[in-house]
Amino acid sequence: MGLKPRAWQSIAQIDMVKIELFGTPQCRRYQKMCTTVQEAAAELGMEIEFEEINDSNQLSQSNPLDLPRLYLNGELIDVRNPPKFKMLVEQMRSTSAHS
Repeated sequence: MGLKPRAWQSIAQIDMVKIELFGTPQCRRYQKMCTTVQEAAAELGMEIEFEEINDSNQLSQSNPLDLPRLYLNGELIDVRNPPKFKMLVEQMRSTSAHS
């Protein structure tokens, strides 16, 4: 077709959202955030780049009362309490539209 593989990759990643979750996997709120993110991505049929940051050295630089934290494309979305499913779906939808 005339498009190089790299061009196809760029087209495929238009809807890609980068999600970062800071916290410890043993925390119930962290687990709920993780599940909510995966369910929201499935609901939207969206590919996500999902990074879980739970290295104690990185987390020790944060106030433990501010964990877990959820970021979408570098923007802080929620701290401590898991976001509501519908709210997260809307934020992911609007974030991917601006990508």
